[in-house]
Order: sequence, then C-alpha cells, then structure tokens
Amino acid sequence: MVKPFNVFPILLIALLVTCWMPGQPVQAYTPKEIYQKAGPGVVFIFASKGASKGSGGTGSIITPEGLIITNAHLFTQKDSSKLLSNISVFLKPDRVTGNHKTDLAKGYRGEILAYDLPLDLALVRIVNPDRKFATVPLADSEIIDIGEQVYAIGHPEQGGLWSLTTGVISARWKNYGGVQGKNLFQTDASINRGNSGGPLLDDQASMIGINSMIARKAADGLTITDVNFSIRTQVAIDWLNQNGYTISAVQQSAPKPQVHAQKTEKPKAPEEVPEKTVLKSKPPVKKEETIPPMVEKPSQKQPVLTQEQPKKETVPTPVAPKTKKPAAPKDTPSAENLMPQKPKQGKILTEKKPYHMDSLLEGMREMEDLMEEMQDMMDDFKERRKK
Repeated sequence: MVKPFNVFPILLIALLVTCWMPGQPVQAYTPKEIYQKAGPGVVFIFASKGASKGSGGTGSIITPEGLIITNAHLFTQKDSSKLLSNISVFLKPDRVTGNHKTDLAKGYRGEILAYDLPLDLALVRIVNPDRKFATVPLADSEIIDIGEQVYAIGHPEQGGLWSLTTGVISARWKNYGGVQGKNLFQTDASINRGNSGGPLLDDQASMIGINSMIARKAADGLTITDVNFSIRTQVAIDWLNQNGYTISAVQQSAPKPQVHAQKTEKPKAPEEVPEKTVLKSKPPVKKEETIPPMVEKPSQKQPVLTQEQPKKETVPTPVAPKTKKPAAPKDTPSAENLMPQKPKQGKILTEKKPYHMDSLLEGMREMEDLMEEMQDMMDDFKERRKK
C-alpha cells in the first residue's frame, strides 16, 4: 500500500525561504499615487510685511506636530537684515478648485525656529496646531542617480496651487557657490516662482530634495530652460540634527514610516556637512564638471544675474538662532558627474488653474475680513448671553 505523500514540510520550507529572501526592489508609484500620498503634506507659505506685499512659496511638513522644512529666502527682505515674521501656512484642500477662498480655507500662523541663509534652509512650525498633520517622509538623497524619475509639488504662478510636475535628475553638484556642504540636484522638472521650498520627490513619494533655484538667463543674456536646482535632503537632515532636531531618512527597501523630530535640550555645535552619510548605500562616482549656469531663486521678484560664475551669497545679519557659517572650500566647487545629454522636458501633470499673486492677496484679505466679522458676531453673541 502506497503511503500518502505529505506536502506540508515542503510548503513550510518554501514559506521560510520566501521570508528569508533579501528585500525586493520597491515598485514605483504612479504619478497619481505620488500626488495622493505626498500632496497632503505640502503647504502653501505666505510671508508678508503688510497687507499688500509679501512672498509666496512652498513647504513640506516633516512631523505630525507641524514642523515644516522650506527655503530661507522666502523670508528675506530687500535692503533689510530683518526677516518677514508675519507668516501664514495653508494646508492642501481635499480637492484644488482654483478658488482661493476654498483652496486656502485651512490656514494657520507660522513662526521660524531656525534658518541658514547660505544653505537656504529654514525650519518653520505651525503655531497652535489642532490636529496631527500629514507628512512628507525624507528619503536618503545620496543613493539617487542621474536619470532617475522625480516629481515636484508646489505653487508655480501661472501653474496653479499644488501643481504636480515631473522630470529626471540631470546632474549632481557639490559645494554650490563655494558653500561647504551645499550639495544640490539639477533637474528638468518644471519649477517656477512659488515652487521655492517645495519637495522634490522620488517614485516612492518621499522627499529627496528641497526645490530652491532656477536658471533662466546666462551671463550673455541667452535664455536657459529646464535647468533647476534642489537642495539634497541629506543637507537638510544634517542641518536639522546640528540644530538639535533629530531627523533620519527612511530606507528605500522598507515601508516608509513618518519622520519624527524631537528637540534636544542641548543642540550640538554646527559642523561641516559631511559628504558621506551612514545611510549611504552606494558611493557616488566623482568626476570633474563645469560650473553650472547662473541661477536665480524663484521668489516673487526675479532679478537677472550677470555674474560669470556663481559666487558665495551675501547674506543679511540673521535674527534667528545662529548656525556656524560654513567655510568656503579651497578649490573650485566640484561635481560628482558630468552633465548628461539634455533629457526630456519636464511635464505638468495636474490641471492648470493659474493664479496671480495680486488676486491671491485680494482673496486672502477678503478671508481675513470675513474672519474678523465672524469673530465680532461671536463676541456680540457672548455679550448678549451674559445679559
């Protein structure tokens, strides 16, 4: 009599082998999935001096408590060392309609906790948060290669609030403008005024860069297109850690948890940002490269630069917590790779709902007037109840 064959041990062994197999590559999200996952953690930032003048930009929430990473130049003033301190932060609506009154209905006051003008980084917190916020995870930027697909979410004027654009990594730059540790990505993803401070995302909807600068004209007046720059997230992580905020990057091959930051009692003294990171899984290939074309920051007013080569930024006297000023490198800033052939032009993936800063300001003023009227009505109602 033939004994029945027991398949249970074989199935058990197969299951154990499968569980012990090395981590498989993570499947890339679609552009729609990236927008749905990262979009709620992207905010619109408006910094103003008065009711009619201000600067608009983008930021990314990096902790559920409301810490936001963005660009420092959003808060600078021309011919003044003081930063703009009247800061408003707006959350993304469930659906962007192009109507500023509804798109910017979820607003909070913000304040600057720390900033570094040479690195062009600022940390802002939401004042009096009433909820836990959606966040954008920070990924390890040092494992990102040239040619990888990237995405940007921001508020480009003429493009609309919370616009999604796509492109590729075109080049990697080290010590940009003579600032030690200011390491950048170059990308052809469409970035314009209003994108400053917004996230550059990988195919897992994690942030690998903070969009900072754009190149539009060369020194001889020649028009430049599809040359944009983002500060690598490793630069931001190192800077935050130096200022006492414990931040780490998520791993590409594992589920992406939310990033948490915790203020320590005694922040470490700022140090030079190292090129290598413990999270780095493969070292970059270092080659010589040319100096990048002249760039200008995508703020509300874009002066045309005429310098031949990028120089170290002239910065106003800081009024926020100071960090150690990075020393200029001895040699000309080098890069990790030569610029490849011009990639495909970046695309705008979201429906265009153009806005103008003037109309946006007018809508915000109307909203503020409405809020004041509602507050007056509430005060009057409370007084009547007392009687």
